[in-house]
Amino acid sequence: MRPDPTTLLAYSTILFLIFGLYFTAVELARGKTRKAFWYSSPFLAASVSGFFFTSPFIVPGLWGLRIGAVFMTLAYGLGWQAIRTMLGRRTCLTAVLIVCSLSLALSASAAPSGPRHIASSVFRMMIITGFHFQAARDLFCSTGNQTSAEQFLCRLIAVYTVIYGVLALSTPFLPEPLGSQPSTVWAIILYNFLVIIEGIVIALAMIAVPRERLVAEHHLLTLQDPLTHAGNRRAMNLWMERNSETSYSYVLFLMDIDHFKAINDCHGHTTGDQVIIAAVQASQKILPSSASFFRIGGEEFAAIFPFTSTSHALDIAHRLKETFTRDVKGIGDGSVEATLSIGADIRHSSETLWSDVWQKADAALYAAKGIGRDAVVLKG
Repeated sequence: MRPDPTTLLAYSTILFLIFGLYFTAVELARGKTRKAFWYSSPFLAASVSGFFFTSPFIVPGLWGLRIGAVFMTLAYGLGWQAIRTMLGRRTCLTAVLIVCSLSLALSASAAPSGPRHIASSVFRMMIITGFHFQAARDLFCSTGNQTSAEQFLCRLIAVYTVIYGVLALSTPFLPEPLGSQPSTVWAIILYNFLVIIEGIVIALAMIAVPRERLVAEHHLLTLQDPLTHAGNRRAMNLWMERNSETSYSYVLFLMDIDHFKAINDCHGHTTGDQVIIAAVQASQKILPSSASFFRIGGEEFAAIFPFTSTSHALDIAHRLKETFTRDVKGIGDGSVEATLSIGADIRHSSETLWSDVWQKADAALYAAKGIGRDAVVLKG
C-alpha cells in the first residue's frame, strides 16, 4: 500500500493539536497561565501549519503553502521559547517573530521556482537550524545538575541541529519540503517523520523534566538541614560511602558548641538558632572551598576536607574556633558568649574505614571537652 502524504500530515496535525491542548489544560489546572501559553504554543502552531499543508486551497495561489511553512518555522521558534520557559529563562518572542516575518516576506516575493525560491527555502531552513542551535545551547548552559530528561533532550536537539544544518546546505538539491526542488512523496514522508519524532520526544521531555526536578528537590531536602541548609547526617553518610575508595588523604573535624543548652536556657531558642547559624557561617569563612560541611546533631557539626599537613589542619581549626567566638558576640545585644570544641582525625588512605576515622575524631572531641572546652585536639 502506497503511503498517502496528505493522510500522514493530517495525523501529525491531530497529534500536535492533542499535545497543545494537553499542555494548555494541565498548566491551567495548576494555575500556570504563562507556562500554559508557552508549552502549548509550539504544538498549536505546528497543528495550524499542518492544517494549511493539508488544505492549501483554503487561500488562493501559493499562500496556503506559504502560511503553512511560516507557521512550521514559527513552531520551531516557539519550541525554543518553551524550552527557555522550562529552564526559567526570559523568552525572546520578538526575535522569533521578526525572523519568521522575514521568511514569509522572502517567500511571498519568490516565484514557485528559480533563484529567489531557492534563497527563500535556504533562509527558512537556516532559521530552523538557528532555533535548534539556540535551544541546544540553552539546555547545555543551564545551571545546576541536569536531569536525565534534560540531558537526553539536549542531545536530541543537538542532533536535529546538525540534521537541519545539513539540509540547509543541501536545500538547492533536495525536493520540498526538505529543499527547494519539486516535492516528492518520499521527501514529504521523511520530513513528516522528522517533525513527528522530534515533537513527540520534546513533548515527553517537557512532561518528564518537571517531574524529575521535583523528585530531585525532594531528595535534596532529605539530605539538607532545614535551619542552616548544610548537609545533614544522612548526607554525610552518603558522602563517606561515595568516597570510601578514594586514595586522597582527608581531615575529619567533629565540632560541638560548648554549653549550648545553657545558651538556650539563658537567651532563648531563637538566639540558640542564631548561634548555630553563626557556626555554619564561620565554617564557610574559614574552611577550604573544597570542604564538605554537615550539621549532624543539634549543636554538632562535621567537616571533611583534603589533608595537606598537620600544621595546616590545626591552623584552620584554631581560626575557625576564634572566628566563631568573635562572630557570636555580634548576636543580639552582644551578651551572648559561645565557644567551640573541635576533635579531628586524618584518613591517610582508602584502607582506613571512615567509621574508624569517625571514632578517633569523636574521641578527640571528647578529649577537647575534657581539657576545659574551647580547644582543638587532633588525632592521627
